[in-house]
Amino acid sequence: MDTNNHFAFIIRLLGLSIYPVTSTTKITITCLLQRAGDTVSEVRLYKCTKCGKEYTDDDVPPNDKCGGRIDVIHDLESIKEVLTKDEIESRKGGLWKYFELMPLRKRQSIITVGEGNTPLIKSTRLASALGLSDLHIKMETLNPSGSFKDRPICVGVSRAKEDGAKTVSAASSGNAAASMSTYAARAGLRAVVFVPENAPAGKLIHLRTLGAKVFRVRKVEEGVDPTTTILHAACDELGWTPTPSFGPFNGFQFEGTKSLGYEIAEQMMWNPPDWMLFPTGSGGLMAGTMKGFWEFREMGLIDSIPRPVIVQPEGCAPIVRAYQENQNPLDIAPWDSNETIAGGLADPFPWDGDAALKYLKLARGTVIAVPDDAIERHLVMLGKLEGIFAEPSGVAAMAGLELLLNDGVIDRNQKVVVPITGSGFKDLATPDRLTPDVQIISPELSELTAALDNA
Repeated sequence: MDTNNHFAFIIRLLGLSIYPVTSTTKITITCLLQRAGDTVSEVRLYKCTKCGKEYTDDDVPPNDKCGGRIDVIHDLESIKEVLTKDEIESRKGGLWKYFELMPLRKRQSIITVGEGNTPLIKSTRLASALGLSDLHIKMETLNPSGSFKDRPICVGVSRAKEDGAKTVSAASSGNAAASMSTYAARAGLRAVVFVPENAPAGKLIHLRTLGAKVFRVRKVEEGVDPTTTILHAACDELGWTPTPSFGPFNGFQFEGTKSLGYEIAEQMMWNPPDWMLFPTGSGGLMAGTMKGFWEFREMGLIDSIPRPVIVQPEGCAPIVRAYQENQNPLDIAPWDSNETIAGGLADPFPWDGDAALKYLKLARGTVIAVPDDAIERHLVMLGKLEGIFAEPSGVAAMAGLELLLNDGVIDRNQKVVVPITGSGFKDLATPDRLTPDVQIISPELSELTAALDNA
């Protein structure tokens, strides 16, 4: 349906008379419907990246079981008539201010706990230590469940609720599981989470407190992830909606990550950075964010997109290797281990690696693998120099930034953004190990001054 017929259909549906529709009239009608809460997000089509099958908004599933991600291709030409800079800036902050670019039919379907609209702060002391003139830090630790995963997962759960789901499920012991359990509780849906047998007890406490049904799954075959195996089977046979952070399992949630790119563009006064570095596991954070920048450029809201950098730990770097070896994006070789302090990035199977490689090429990006000791050092530096408490996975990109600055890949006068993606409260054991023990003293000033001198 072309744009004019689309608006004519809406007018007839409302029982109104039809007159010639101008561009101004279309914008007015759309805005009125938005305020009434009845706007349908304008989606052009859905298309599987692997098998090429196309869907409409009425028949699209979260995935079509071929192993590819179903991409959402929006009608940007229509949307840009409504989402102008003035309109965006006039709206209340948060992910859902970009509703027209999300795969929901109606605003009433939104499940929210206040995700998005996180601060973008200019670094001072850390930037000085790195010799960088213009470094900005995006504080994703301030999302409701403590990580950037709330951006994709809130969209996935909202769409699941809209489609009539009763149970949502994920394979994850970390941030994605916590996020899904958060939004499932908010939506009144049952959450079932599959975690590795050796998942940290602290993370399981979070999931259980949110009301999730949590199951530890034994590994029975090397090279096969038992949690995704049971997730596939349960969703196929029991009719559950898969809602992990992996695009091939749920293409709707992939769209939520775009809001990170939208927000940065807006917060930087529509002048995106030269570079943006991403701590990377399966590739969804980088690919989703870059899709957001790309859509804003196509809509004429920004003139350029940043050059992306994928940063992975040396102990698990399948996308870095795939880029360096020019592997087939749809057949990335899995990593044979996941030994790294950055547990949130230990994804031997890079589910969204194809999309990540696509945007690396499109935006002339690069990749780097970093050692665990560099990640640990930057975790402490970030806390001491900027007052930011992050988990190892959340600071890995900072370690990559330092290496690329030293190698001359990134110029020290260029504008750089690094997202800090997960709170330090997700992994208390690591900072406990890296920082000095707390001393015990008597309530005597002389003993305090002596202890300070020896600290």
